[in-house]
Amino acid sequence: MSGFRTVLVALAAAVLGGTVQAADEAAEIRTFLEAYDRAFVAKDLDRLAAFYYPEVTIFEGGGINRGWADYRDNHLGPELTEFEGLEFGHRDVRPTPLGSGGRVAYVTSEYYLKARVKDREIDAAGLETLLLVRDDKGAWKIRHSHTSSRRKAPASPAPQK
Repeated sequence: MSGFRTVLVALAAAVLGGTVQAADEAAEIRTFLEAYDRAFVAKDLDRLAAFYYPEVTIFEGGGINRGWADYRDNHLGPELTEFEGLEFGHRDVRPTPLGSGGRVAYVTSEYYLKARVKDREIDAAGLETLLLVRDDKGAWKIRHSHTSSRRKAPASPAPQK
């Protein structure tokens, strides 16, 4: 019976240890996205570069960017330059570590973006899936991003009197 107890204790420790590790990774990923949001709002392309693998793929708005340089130069950089009064962030962040090595995770979330571009107001929201992979130094990096935007519903008209 003591051998059986030893196995049960070892199994419980392995399961609980894995749960703690997954919780730690989830917290780390949430912190990663909070830092990303700050760099995005600051419109700091140098800081944003640190969040992406050079070979990242971005699926956004029906288009594809292949690699950080393509995304930076042909999509994100020009957009950030035009945005005034930028607000951006993630909500309902749900990290899911994959496997037991702690090197890969996917994240689903909602994002919001508000800004002005010339005389046009942007008030967008959408869904995002990120594939994160740790680099050689153990830092999370975005390997793939897929977003789908949806326009916010217009405000209800005022009731008629």
